[in-house]
Amino acid sequence: MNSASFFVLALTAGSAMAFQVVVNTQLRRFVGMPMIATLFSMAIGSAAALLYCVVARYPVPSVAEMRQSPWWAWLGGFVGVFYLWCSVVVSPRLGVSLTLALVVAGQIVTSVIIDHFGLLGAALRPLSIGRLTGVCLLVLGVAMIAYYRE
Repeated sequence: MNSASFFVLALTAGSAMAFQVVVNTQLRRFVGMPMIATLFSMAIGSAAALLYCVVARYPVPSVAEMRQSPWWAWLGGFVGVFYLWCSVVVSPRLGVSLTLALVVAGQIVTSVIIDHFGLLGAALRPLSIGRLTGVCLLVLGVAMIAYYRE
Protein backbone atom coordinates (compact mmCIF):
# COMPACT_ATOMS: atom_id res chain seq x y z
CA MET A 1 0.00 0.00 0.00
CA ASN A 2 1.18 3.54 -0.69
CA SER A 3 1.24 6.43 1.80
CA ALA A 4 -2.10 7.81 0.62
CA SER A 5 -3.75 4.47 1.38
CA PHE A 6 -2.37 4.55 4.92
CA PHE A 7 -3.65 8.13 5.37
CA VAL A 8 -7.13 7.06 4.22
CA LEU A 9 -7.02 3.98 6.45
CA ALA A 10 -6.05 6.10 9.49
CA LEU A 11 -8.80 8.64 8.75
CA THR A 12 -11.30 5.81 8.40
CA ALA A 13 -10.20 4.40 11.76
CA GLY A 14 -10.74 7.83 13.31
CA SER A 15 -14.21 8.00 11.81
CA ALA A 16 -14.94 4.53 13.14
CA MET A 17 -14.00 5.70 16.64
CA ALA A 18 -16.67 8.41 16.46
CA PHE A 19 -19.29 5.81 15.53
CA GLN A 20 -17.97 3.48 18.23
CA VAL A 21 -18.52 6.12 20.91
CA VAL A 22 -22.11 6.72 19.82
CA VAL A 23 -22.94 3.03 19.38
CA ASN A 24 -21.48 2.01 22.74
CA THR A 25 -23.17 4.93 24.50
CA GLN A 26 -26.49 3.83 23.05
CA LEU A 27 -25.77 0.24 24.08
CA ARG A 28 -25.21 1.50 27.63
CA ARG A 29 -28.73 2.96 27.63
CA PHE A 30 -30.14 -0.52 27.04
CA VAL A 31 -27.85 -2.67 29.19
CA GLY A 32 -27.57 -0.23 32.10
CA MET A 33 -23.95 -0.07 33.20
CA PRO A 34 -21.00 1.38 31.25
CA MET A 35 -18.78 -1.62 32.00
CA ILE A 36 -21.47 -4.06 30.78
CA ALA A 37 -21.67 -2.12 27.49
CA THR A 38 -17.86 -2.23 27.33
CA LEU A 39 -17.87 -5.98 28.00
CA PHE A 40 -20.36 -6.66 25.22
CA SER A 41 -18.51 -4.41 22.79
CA MET A 42 -15.15 -6.04 23.52
CA ALA A 43 -16.65 -9.55 23.37
CA ILE A 44 -18.19 -8.87 19.96
CA GLY A 45 -14.93 -7.30 18.77
CA SER A 46 -12.95 -10.28 20.04
CA ALA A 47 -15.30 -12.68 18.26
CA ALA A 48 -14.90 -10.68 15.03
CA ALA A 49 -11.10 -10.72 15.37
CA LEU A 50 -11.16 -14.47 16.05
CA LEU A 51 -13.36 -15.09 13.01
CA TYR A 52 -11.01 -13.02 10.84
CA CYS A 53 -7.97 -14.96 12.07
CA VAL A 54 -9.70 -18.28 11.43
CA VAL A 55 -10.86 -17.31 7.93
CA ALA A 56 -7.40 -15.89 7.08
CA ARG A 57 -5.84 -19.06 8.53
CA TYR A 58 -3.36 -17.19 10.69
CA PRO A 59 -1.21 -19.62 12.68
CA VAL A 60 -1.56 -19.57 16.45
CA PRO A 61 1.74 -18.50 18.02
CA SER A 62 3.41 -20.97 20.34
CA VAL A 63 3.66 -20.35 24.08
CA ALA A 64 7.42 -19.92 23.63
CA GLU A 65 6.84 -17.17 21.05
CA MET A 66 4.35 -15.42 23.30
CA ARG A 67 6.72 -15.56 26.27
CA GLN A 68 9.35 -13.64 24.28
CA SER A 69 7.27 -10.46 24.34
CA PRO A 70 7.71 -7.97 27.19
CA TRP A 71 5.02 -7.96 29.89
CA TRP A 72 3.70 -4.56 28.83
CA ALA A 73 2.99 -5.80 25.29
CA TRP A 74 -0.05 -7.61 26.73
CA LEU A 75 -1.70 -4.47 28.14
CA GLY A 76 -3.45 -3.40 24.92
CA GLY A 77 -6.68 -5.14 25.86
CA PHE A 78 -6.76 -3.37 29.23
CA VAL A 79 -6.16 -0.04 27.50
CA GLY A 80 -8.95 -0.82 25.03
CA VAL A 81 -11.37 -1.60 27.86
CA PHE A 82 -10.37 1.60 29.65
CA TYR A 83 -10.87 3.69 26.49
CA LEU A 84 -14.27 2.16 25.73
CA TRP A 85 -15.49 2.53 29.30
CA CYS A 86 -14.29 6.16 29.46
CA SER A 87 -15.99 7.04 26.17
CA VAL A 88 -19.28 5.51 27.33
CA VAL A 89 -19.13 7.41 30.63
CA VAL A 90 -17.87 10.75 29.27
CA SER A 91 -19.66 11.23 25.92
CA PRO A 92 -23.20 11.62 27.33
CA ARG A 93 -21.92 14.48 29.49
CA LEU A 94 -19.50 16.22 27.12
CA GLY A 95 -20.85 15.19 23.71
CA VAL A 96 -19.17 13.06 21.09
CA SER A 97 -17.15 15.84 19.46
CA LEU A 98 -15.59 17.16 22.68
CA THR A 99 -15.01 13.64 23.99
CA LEU A 100 -13.14 12.64 20.84
CA ALA A 101 -11.31 15.97 20.65
CA LEU A 102 -9.97 15.32 24.15
CA VAL A 103 -9.16 11.70 23.26
CA VAL A 104 -7.27 12.78 20.15
CA ALA A 105 -5.43 15.49 22.10
CA GLY A 106 -4.41 12.89 24.68
CA GLN A 107 -3.28 10.56 21.90
CA ILE A 108 -1.24 13.22 20.13
CA VAL A 109 0.47 14.60 23.24
CA THR A 110 1.30 11.10 24.47
CA SER A 111 2.45 9.91 21.04
CA VAL A 112 4.79 12.89 20.64
CA ILE A 113 6.36 12.00 24.00
CA ILE A 114 6.62 8.32 23.00
CA ASP A 115 8.21 9.28 19.66
CA HIS A 116 10.61 11.80 21.20
CA PHE A 117 11.99 9.33 23.75
CA GLY A 118 11.48 6.13 21.71
CA LEU A 119 9.45 4.63 24.55
CA LEU A 120 8.22 1.02 24.51
CA GLY A 121 10.33 0.18 21.47
CA ALA A 122 8.89 2.91 19.24
CA ALA A 123 11.16 4.48 16.63
CA LEU A 124 12.95 7.57 17.92
CA ARG A 125 11.50 10.72 16.31
CA PRO A 126 12.76 13.81 18.15
CA LEU A 127 10.33 16.65 18.81
CA SER A 128 10.69 19.45 16.28
CA ILE A 129 9.37 22.99 16.36
CA GLY A 130 6.89 22.04 13.63
CA ARG A 131 5.52 19.10 15.60
CA LEU A 132 5.38 21.17 18.79
CA THR A 133 3.46 23.88 16.92
CA GLY A 134 1.05 21.23 15.63
CA VAL A 135 0.44 19.98 19.17
CA CYS A 136 -0.17 23.54 20.39
CA LEU A 137 -2.64 24.16 17.55
CA LEU A 138 -4.39 20.90 18.36
CA VAL A 139 -4.73 21.89 22.03
CA LEU A 140 -6.08 25.29 20.93
CA GLY A 141 -8.58 23.51 18.68
CA VAL A 142 -9.76 21.33 21.56
CA ALA A 143 -10.13 24.42 23.75
CA MET A 144 -12.28 26.03 21.04
CA ILE A 145 -14.45 22.93 20.71
CA ALA A 146 -14.90 22.92 24.50
CA TYR A 147 -15.69 26.64 24.68
CA TYR A 148 -18.16 26.62 21.78
CA ARG A 149 -19.85 23.29 22.50
CA GLU A 150 -23.24 24.75 23.44
